[in-house]
Amino acid sequence: MLTTTTPAILILYNQVEALLKGEALDILAEQETARVAREIAAGLQGRGYRVALQGVDSDLEAALAPYPAHEWLVFNLCEGLGGDPGREAEVPPVLEAHGYLYTGSPASALSACMDKALAKERLLAHGLPTPRHATLSSPNEPCAVPLPALVKPVHEDGSLGISSESVVRDAESLARRVAYVLEHYRQPALVEEFIGGREFNQSIWGNDPPQALPPAEINYAGIDDPLQRLCTYEAKWVEDSAAYGLTPVLCPAPVDEDLRLRLVEVAIAAYRVMGCRDYARVDMRERDGIPYILEVNPNPTLASDAGFVRAGRAAGLDQSQLAERIVRFCLARSANRDEDRA
Repeated sequence: MLTTTTPAILILYNQVEALLKGEALDILAEQETARVAREIAAGLQGRGYRVALQGVDSDLEAALAPYPAHEWLVFNLCEGLGGDPGREAEVPPVLEAHGYLYTGSPASALSACMDKALAKERLLAHGLPTPRHATLSSPNEPCAVPLPALVKPVHEDGSLGISSESVVRDAESLARRVAYVLEHYRQPALVEEFIGGREFNQSIWGNDPPQALPPAEINYAGIDDPLQRLCTYEAKWVEDSAAYGLTPVLCPAPVDEDLRLRLVEVAIAAYRVMGCRDYARVDMRERDGIPYILEVNPNPTLASDAGFVRAGRAAGLDQSQLAERIVRFCLARSANRDEDRA
């Protein structure tokens, strides 16, 4: 347990040399974490903190060994272990077992949100809107989701496995895309009703209570085909691709006050239902005034050019201020827990 109110900050991030599955380009999303770690380290150092950077491949215990828990707070940027993004939820239990205070969501939230089907069932159980869906483990399995539909891996994030081929319009293309997910990502496919409306990202942070940053909208005006208006992997990660250039983000989103309030209400409810902590991003599509939750993203990237930091800038906060505020949320959780035990 920390013995100081101004701890040293250990920026813990995953080092990735190769992925265990997926496409070759997928490594771009994983290797970005090292750049983000350097940005966060520089920002916190600039704000007067003692900071250390520590990458980890698979041996988390060895990575933590030089940094005693009574002295260091962990800024957890690990998005997987051993080249497997699916192992992200393994990091918090190790930190907790060694007594570290750490930023971001616990394992329960990380694992629940990574399982997109489980997340949807939990959201629906709490009355929150999300597109109709099914999980398929075979290309020939019957599917009741109406077409057109979006097909993606059930246990990935960062738009991995999503391309211009992911929106299917008939049974043949559905079977073909499910087979692709099974072969390349070695997991079932989530088939999700395609919601053709506007797409928003709503960043939420804090704990008591959680609060909303300005919403962002992906501007699909340059894409003529409504079924191609989606945030593919290339649109998110490959800066020299046509998809990247055709999906600019508007932040703050140009919305009226009624829609803004609905986005915030649904996103905060999802943040709480999924057990998120400190900061998260909720992706939604709006149809007939209803924001449908696509995904809840705990511990979203804090890259200087990414969604959460963009929303922070719209609220007047730079990347270093956001990082420091996240540290303070973490410390406040610890203080509240100690008070409850007193």
